[in-house]
Order: sequence, then structure tokens, then C-alpha cells
Amino acid sequence: MNMQLRRLTEQDTPDLLNTLNGAFADYIVPFQLNAEQLQFKMTSENIIPEWSVGVFEAERLIAFIMHGVRKEDGKIIVYNAGTGVLPEYRGKSLVSEMYDYIQPFFEENQVHQLVLEVIESNQPAIRAYEKNGFAIRRKLLCFGGKLQTIPRINLVSIEPLHEFLWEDFQSFWDICPSWQSAVPSMDAAKPAAFGAFIDSELVGYILFNPINKRIYQIAVALQHRRKGIGTQLLEKIQQQLAAEKVQFNNIDEASESLKLFLEKQGLATAINQFEMTKNL
Repeated sequence: MNMQLRRLTEQDTPDLLNTLNGAFADYIVPFQLNAEQLQFKMTSENIIPEWSVGVFEAERLIAFIMHGVRKEDGKIIVYNAGTGVLPEYRGKSLVSEMYDYIQPFFEENQVHQLVLEVIESNQPAIRAYEKNGFAIRRKLLCFGGKLQTIPRINLVSIEPLHEFLWEDFQSFWDICPSWQSAVPSMDAAKPAAFGAFIDSELVGYILFNPINKRIYQIAVALQHRRKGIGTQLLEKIQQQLAAEKVQFNNIDEASESLKLFLEKQGLATAINQFEMTKNL
């Protein structure tokens, strides 16, 4: 094969969409995107084409790695926002070649850490990433299903939030969200937000996208838990859905209380992921 590896540009985006859909049509969880959905993904996950890499054969994009880039505590973190290889080109170590190609660029730009997510049953991919120097950092649970909240006495007032009160929100956290639900992603995606108030005090919140039926974050202040406030927040979402299914992806397995709470609300895990990291 006469292949060329190079960093992507904005002009490659239409080809990237075609190759992404070709690569993921037979994936463990098949999915397809349109141009608008790809642009939303690139914006909300801080994907930069020039930090991403593709393999081309006769000017046809046959494999890619999209990279999101953020600075955290003064350190540059790069997130693998999607790796795809067209079916007929698999088994040729193209992913390893792309990482080898982009590595000097990362070193030149003083990247501190690489992050990716991989479905836990995808053992070939996990082994390939481990061979490339990645290690599993945590397990992320992916929930889905129809909400089946049981109404309780309303202890709080649920109101729309017109801004993200991050200082308050983060004071409720037990775990840190993964890349797609982290603060920069939420600031870019601008999901709907509802707060739970006792008098004028914010004691809980939920971030939710009614278009793709996805919950991004939910949290309640520690001193106000086990009183039905989280259930009230989910009830608000349930009212908007008309019995449609919701997704709540990539929840740190360490949050046993959140896991049990979501199961109690009718959601279940089917496919989970590992978050893997590599320090440079």
C-alpha cells in the first residue's frame, strides 16, 4: 500500500465524516453521525484537526484518530475522541503507526498526558493501547433505559438554571466527570440545567440534553442526600421525555451510591468502558 500519514486540517472534515461512519458501521455499538452532529462533537470535545492524524491511500482517508486538547492545571491533556479504521484496512497496525507519527508533535508541544476510553470487552484494542504505553486508570459505567422514578413528597423546588454555577456544582461532587461531561464540554454544549432549591439555597442540579436524551451530570449536596432530591430532579427530566429512553454515560465506578441510585430509577448498564492514560 502506498499510504501517507499526516495531521488533519479543517478541509478534511467531510472526508473524516465519511470515514468515521464507514469505520463505526460494524462497531460493538454501531453509530452514524451527520455533519451537524460531528461539528457538535468537535466543538464540545475541543477536537482540533491539526492535532489529529489520518492515514490516506490515494488521497482517500482510510484511518484516523481525532484528538481533543485542553489545559488542566497548566498541563496540556490530549483526549482520543475517536479512532477509526475502515474494515478492509484493519489488522495492519495503522493505529500504532498513527500514534508513532503524532508522538514527536506531542512532545514538541509539551503534552503532559494522553487520555482515551475503550469498551471493556474490546480486548484487542485494550492490548494494542497497553502495548503503546497506556494503562487503565478507572472503569466508567454507561447507563441507559426508561426512567421509572417513584414520586415522593416534594422537598425542593426544581427550577431552570440559566447559568452553570460551577463553584456550587463542584462542591456537590464525589467523582470527576470524564472528558465528554467535564466542565469545558458543558460550557460548549450548553445542555439544559435544572437546580433543586430549599428556600433560595441550591442543594442539587442536573444537566441534560433533551435532543439526544442524554444526562451529563447529576449531583446533590452531601448533607441533603437520601431525601428524594435526586429523584425529583430525574422526575423533571422524565416529564419531558414521554417514556423515551435516556443515556447517562461514563460514570466513575467508584461512585457506588450513584450506581445504586440510577438502578433504583430504572436504568441499567449494558456496555462499560475503561479510561486509559499515558504520561509523556
